[in-house]
Amino acid sequence: MIYLKTYFYTEHEVKFLIMNLIESYDFIDGFIISEHNRTHTGRPRDFIWDKVKGDFPPHLMDKVIYIPSDISEETVDAYDDEETIHRVNEPVMRSSFMKDMEFNDDDVIISVDADEIINSEAYLYILTMADMKDCVRLPLHQFFYRMNYLWKDKEFNSPIAAKYKVFKNNYPCNWRDVGEVLPHKVGCHFSWCMSPKEMVYKLHTYSHPKYRFCADEELLTKAIEEKTYPFDTSVKFEIEELEYSDERLPGCIRQ
Repeated sequence: MIYLKTYFYTEHEVKFLIMNLIESYDFIDGFIISEHNRTHTGRPRDFIWDKVKGDFPPHLMDKVIYIPSDISEETVDAYDDEETIHRVNEPVMRSSFMKDMEFNDDDVIISVDADEIINSEAYLYILTMADMKDCVRLPLHQFFYRMNYLWKDKEFNSPIAAKYKVFKNNYPCNWRDVGEVLPHKVGCHFSWCMSPKEMVYKLHTYSHPKYRFCADEELLTKAIEEKTYPFDTSVKFEIEELEYSDERLPGCIRQ
C-alpha cells in the first residue's frame, strides 16, 4: 500500500491539504491527515476538521483517512522552549498516526508537513526510489510568502518517502530529515504563504519561538511587499517571481 501522510492545525493549511490530495490521488491508496488537540508549543487547541472538510473535492474524499489524536499525555507545554518542542512535541505529532493504523513492513509512506506539496509527475519516480532504497529524502523548490515567490538557491529536503519497516519500532519519531537526498526536486514547499494575521498566529504556536519577535502584522506586511526576510537579516534572501504557469509549480496551480 502507498500512503501520503501529513498533519495540520490551522485553517490556512487546508488549501495545501487539498492541493496534495489532488496531486497524489492517482498514485496513492490513502491520504492520512492527522489533527491534534495541541499546538507545537504543547498548548490546547480545538479540532477544526468538521468545519473545513466540506472544502475538499467530494469525489476525492474516498482516499482521505482523517485521524483526530489526543496527544495531551505525550506532549508538554513548551511555549518558550524550542529544544523541547523539537525533541518531544514534534516527533509525537508527526508519528501519532502509527498508533491509529496498522501497516505492512513494505508499505510506502510519503511524509510531508502540510505546506509541502509533492507534484503529481514525481510520484512514480519517488516510489521507484523508495522501493529500491527503503528511505529517501525529497528535495523541494522553496517558496516564501506567496505561491509564486521562489526563494532562489535555497535548499530544502526535509520530507521523506520510506517503507514502514524503517520506523515501525521507533515511536515517537519525526519521519523526516533522514535518507539519501534524491537528485531531482519533486515538489514545492510553500513556507509562510499566508496573510500577516495568520503569520502572527503561527509565530505564537509553531516550533521556533526565537522568531516570535516578528509577530507584528505591520512588519510582516512590509516584508511581503518588499520581499525581505526579517527573521534573520544575515540570511541570503532572493526572490524570483514566477508565472503561475511555471512547470515547477504543482499541476493544480498551473491549471
